[in-house]
Amino acid sequence: MKLRLLIMGIMLTQGVPFILAQPNKAILNIDNNGSAGDEKFTIALNFNEPFRWKNTKFESIKTFPMRGGSKMPHTIRFNANNNVSWRQTDVVFSGTFDLEETSAKDLLDQYIEKHGGFGVRTWSVDKKGNLKSFNERTGQYEMLTPRQFAEKYGLEFQSDEHTIEASISGYLVEIIGVFNHETNLLNFDTLDYVPLFHVPRFTIEKSQDLKKWIKVKLSDPLPKEYQWPHELSIELNTELKNNTFYRVKIEED
Repeated sequence: MKLRLLIMGIMLTQGVPFILAQPNKAILNIDNNGSAGDEKFTIALNFNEPFRWKNTKFESIKTFPMRGGSKMPHTIRFNANNNVSWRQTDVVFSGTFDLEETSAKDLLDQYIEKHGGFGVRTWSVDKKGNLKSFNERTGQYEMLTPRQFAEKYGLEFQSDEHTIEASISGYLVEIIGVFNHETNLLNFDTLDYVPLFHVPRFTIEKSQDLKKWIKVKLSDPLPKEYQWPHELSIELNTELKNNTFYRVKIEED
């Protein structure tokens, strides 16, 4: 585990926050209601994380009735291994997902059309959607992803990073999910979902000379997730003083 210093501090002069930040770094800001002398105050932390599909949870805006009279949203979880779980109230569906892109079959058709079908190296599509061919020189199979195959043979390959195709058990056709970067909503099977990112482990420190840093205690436990790309509001259990710098250290695995 290593530490990554993401945000630089805030200096308070006469109760007015002065933000010291860098592009593509997390930003720390003090709530407008904070003033010098307060024993507790709220900060807003923007992790500045780029959008991602993997290791992200999506929660539907619309809620649905449960047994007992309560309501809850539908949730979708995309993990790092391209597996997806989709919870609809008390039923969970599982499957796999991929970015919408030119399929291995379409690339194979391009390859045959471009190089001819006789006397050329034979390729086939495996169960994972990759292309494989037996290499007589090495005596082993060569495996290529669709993108690698297209680059190797100069084929037309298209990929949409905002659109995924999900194969869900119990559904006869693939479900298309489209993320709108203007509204920051995922449309999946006619419902709109908000993205929830995991809150990374971090510590907040303060200093008055930029040399000696003291860890600041949080008033409440941190939530496990935050709604991307919004800020995470945190209440600090420390007195707000003038001419004090604050910084955040993010823990990386």
